[in-house]
Amino acid sequence: MDMTPLVDLGFLLVTFFMLTAQFRPEEAVVVDIPTSRSQSPIPAENLMTVIVDSAGRVFWDFTDKKVRRAVLKEMGERYKLDFDAEQTQRFVNLNSIGIPMQQLPAYLDLDAAADRTEVDKRSPGIPIDSTNNQLLDWIRVTQLIFSSGAEGRNPIVALKGDGNVNYSVINKVIKIFQSPTVKINRFKMITNLEESRMVVPPPTK
Repeated sequence: MDMTPLVDLGFLLVTFFMLTAQFRPEEAVVVDIPTSRSQSPIPAENLMTVIVDSAGRVFWDFTDKKVRRAVLKEMGERYKLDFDAEQTQRFVNLNSIGIPMQQLPAYLDLDAAADRTEVDKRSPGIPIDSTNNQLLDWIRVTQLIFSSGAEGRNPIVALKGDGNVNYSVINKVIKIFQSPTVKINRFKMITNLEESRMVVPPPTK
């Protein structure tokens, strides 16, 4: 049996997927998450993630690109910022965002991923101060945008905190979750599953 056509077809499929695949952009922050003994699956869709790194900086992320686009537009209107089509598309394709709104246009103007990585290293994260609580706006706008097209449902919320971060920062984020305008009382904690330790009894004589 001549296998040449099958081999050609296999290489054509491999070439097609290589040329059309979109690589996931590099994460803006590296988080050393703590371990836990329980395992609960984290959904890949309709997920809003708030990330806190070891320095206490806060980042926002959402999985759905359509919602991300609408969230950026609404946030721009609230903070009186204009985002062009190129900036919007770049925001849609990025992962977590940890930039104050006033710096976001300049951040999205950067073409190279390496330049954005350098900005991420210096960024203070999303402000969560009582006088400038931009994280609350990110969460509330995401809720409003998502619920308007999802039969009134709120998105799934996950908190991803570094194991070495000061707990006061995590506590502040949780209080933002529970604020009257947001009312997130149930959320998922992203952790690593702790490996079970099997105790081996000593050999008997």
